[in-house]
Amino acid sequence: YQFSRERSQDLERVFRNYDPNLRTQEKAVEYVRALNAVKLDKIFARPFIGAMDGHIDGVSCMAKNPTQLKWIFSGAMDGDIRLWGIASRRTVCQVIKVLSET
Repeated sequence: YQFSRERSQDLERVFRNYDPNLRTQEKAVEYVRALNAVKLDKIFARPFIGAMDGHIDGVSCMAKNPTQLKWIFSGAMDGDIRLWGIASRRTVCQVIKVLSET
């Protein structure tokens, strides 16, 4: 058995029992902690370069030409498709899908 303090400011020690029979969800908790750590590592692995403002709704897909890095396409959840110029970070062409109510 092990005693420890939750925080350095705590006055009383907290009882810790790492017996797997008493802590049935420990594997699931550790799995979630490890998964979150990996996600955070991926998020902060590269610096944020810049945002391309223009879509009203959330962007659901992006595509690029494998031989050129001059333009990229992005598609939003509202049906808006845009062609972006990477150097200028502006919309070159925009296609809006008109949704008809029937």
